[in-house]
Amino acid sequence: MTVSEIRQLFDYTEWANDLVLDAAQKLTSDQLLQDVGISHRSILGTMAHMAGAEWVWLERWNGRSPTGDQVWTPWTTALIKDIPGLRGKWQSIADTRNRYLEKLTDAELPRALSFRRINGDAGSMPLVHQMQHVVNHATLHRGQTVGMIRQLGIAPPATDLLFYWMTR
Repeated sequence: MTVSEIRQLFDYTEWANDLVLDAAQKLTSDQLLQDVGISHRSILGTMAHMAGAEWVWLERWNGRSPTGDQVWTPWTTALIKDIPGLRGKWQSIADTRNRYLEKLTDAELPRALSFRRINGDAGSMPLVHQMQHVVNHATLHRGQTVGMIRQLGIAPPATDLLFYWMTR
């Protein structure tokens, strides 16, 4: 895999996340926070988790490994109250990640990059695998969020990679 391909995967992730954020923006606060019994309980909770996970991995790529339960505190619905607040924090992560990707070379992708898991355990895997995981993690939880929107009786956006490619 090349840096160009990784950038495309993150471009897709941002495109699809924006579609879901746009859809969520139209929901009421009650709908955003409704516990539907999957993932991180609610639409807003799941999307906040997605953004928080992207932040954690970006921190790791920059040599910092946040650990402990407090890692998730800034990414809870207690602090992120609405979609505009979430969108702002998430966009900052995407902007910082894009600056990181601009400097990244193909030669760096296969190198093992050590990190600490949230529980403090040591981990290591090639940077490219970490990046693929972040994209896959977003796809998993975005699918759950789309399902939650559908459970509310609202037609969700089409976020499959196929639709991304068809717009390019």
